[in-house]
Amino acid sequence: MYINKRFGLFLLVLWLCTPEILARQNHSAAHPGDRIYLDVVVRHKSGPPMKGLQQSDFTILDNDVPQTMTSFAAVDGQQAGIEVILVLDAVNIGSREASIVYQEVEKFLKSDGGHLAHPTAVAILTDNGLQPQLDFSQDGNAIRAALGKHPIALRSITENSDRGGGAARFEISFQALAQILAADREKPGRKIILWVSPGWPPLVGLEKERDAKLRQLQEEVFGNVVEVSTQLREGRITLYSLDPSALADLEMGLTDPPTVHLRPSDREVYVAAAYKPSDIGPGALRLETIATQSGGAALHPGNDLASALRKCLADAAAYYEISFDPTITTRPSDYHRLEIRIAKPDLVARTRQGFYSRPWPVEKFEAEAKRLGGTGDTSPDSASTETAAAGHERDYANAHAYVELPMAQVVERVPELKALEPAADQQELPMILQKMGERMDDFVHNIGDLIAREDLTQERLNADGKIKAKQHLQDNYLILHHGYSWGASAEYRMDDKGNRLGPIGLAQGYLVTSGYALSCIEFSTAAQSQSQSRFRYVGDEMLGSRETYVLAFAQRPGEVNFATVMAGTGAKDVDMPTQGILWVDKSNFQILRMRSDLLAPNSEIKLDQLTTEVTLGAVRLQDVPDPLWLPSDVDVYIEIGGQKYRNAHHYKDYRRYRVVVKIGG
Repeated sequence: MYINKRFGLFLLVLWLCTPEILARQNHSAAHPGDRIYLDVVVRHKSGPPMKGLQQSDFTILDNDVPQTMTSFAAVDGQQAGIEVILVLDAVNIGSREASIVYQEVEKFLKSDGGHLAHPTAVAILTDNGLQPQLDFSQDGNAIRAALGKHPIALRSITENSDRGGGAARFEISFQALAQILAADREKPGRKIILWVSPGWPPLVGLEKERDAKLRQLQEEVFGNVVEVSTQLREGRITLYSLDPSALADLEMGLTDPPTVHLRPSDREVYVAAAYKPSDIGPGALRLETIATQSGGAALHPGNDLASALRKCLADAAAYYEISFDPTITTRPSDYHRLEIRIAKPDLVARTRQGFYSRPWPVEKFEAEAKRLGGTGDTSPDSASTETAAAGHERDYANAHAYVELPMAQVVERVPELKALEPAADQQELPMILQKMGERMDDFVHNIGDLIAREDLTQERLNADGKIKAKQHLQDNYLILHHGYSWGASAEYRMDDKGNRLGPIGLAQGYLVTSGYALSCIEFSTAAQSQSQSRFRYVGDEMLGSRETYVLAFAQRPGEVNFATVMAGTGAKDVDMPTQGILWVDKSNFQILRMRSDLLAPNSEIKLDQLTTEVTLGAVRLQDVPDPLWLPSDVDVYIEIGGQKYRNAHHYKDYRRYRVVVKIGG
């Protein structure tokens, strides 16, 4: 059995054809309509692209979280139908360098007797835009002859135009890229842009503006960053920038007198992205940055531009097409870092370095989240979904939650409340909820990514609750916090070498549980889930040496973001709302202990009881002034299908988990 608490659990039971019970946040479901496709080049640190790899050699990580691959194909570039667009940037190349660039491009077009590996079009960027954009052809000699009829025009923007013409040159350059994207993003197959340019001028104005005006400019530029990244990704377009500056040659552009510089190194590795508008600076839309983040490279070939052009196209000789489904979200423009790890040593992969989320319309989002969190089956065999859901609702028709039971019955069900001093009224409840929510908001803000050491005991029990089988495990427990990915969708077990572990003990019939580290997030205002539960202030109680408020809660069926969900092979998803008790420190409104139970037994999956008790302890991290309260012990008890299980988790040695993302060589 496999239980994974997203807040809760995955469960495998033989009588249900090995389904999973998953307690998760519904917003973490897949968004198959916006599948992410990646073109991945793999090579040794030097050498040609590597062929012959298998799907098992690849791991996709989205914000450091391993993803399920939905497709995989090894591609022979000669058969792939790739199109190449070569842009000669006369707007940013000085007139004295233009003739050298032209000669190098002619040399490239004459390579291999003028036979080009892929259909290629050439465009010259002038002050008047792209002039012209020649038709696609694999006949390099024909392209060279046509190009000879359109010499590179001298630019009219001078050093006296708008601070050297920077603003005008950037506008022309950026509009040209937008024009190419608009024309080619809807075409099928992969496209490669080779942009010969020393780069675009930095954005003008961001370094001078302050406060509201600066924020407005940053918002506008950030929108352009997101749109360019998205159009490149959706169009399967890889951009390469090639700076024709020679070693110790004259500085490109409009400097007067010319300045001497050393040629910078090529850039093929990770370039930090803009996560939010405040990250935007004058260099946010640099040509080199866009190229590198698209999975291409920023090269500085000096005088041998022809060889650099061939080097870029060598990336397309052999590569791998892979895809995965991202999470659905209503939040626009969340940046997701991507990494491809290769299992074989000394190999590195290069692909686009990230993507920005595209939100669904609210109505579509809610419908899909409900489907993925409720039925999970869109096949014709799922026609009885509404009937099953109606039957499931009957489980809650007669449910009596802790928030409404007499205190004597609550204490009978939760013996830990025997020393409780009952509350006289509910006047303090709004204040407690507000302060507790603010405390949890701080937790959400400070948590970041963590790793801990876990000791886990898994038990199978007989009918009278005695242990009939027992297993003890130790592992490294990885806890990631990215956007809506909380709980089981963001918590992983690893061995001492950093390899992800599967559901250990599953084959032996144990219940495998996880996903409790961030469970108190459910009660933050950031999660917007307080309104999706009912609360009752039941009284005060000492918890060790601490005075606590004791609250009862009950999730509202059909309204919660955090719900225990059953999913699995051959089975429908089934929501299982919970109820429980919170012990909240009176001095700082920190949740010290949590107990959760099913709101009602679930007849559809024969789940009679699921009780989880979480004890939290203070954890001090160097970068957070106040301690974070994280689970020290979690106990899970479950009765399902006439079988009983109990797991005990103990966590210690919490510390920051950081990964340096490297894509490329």
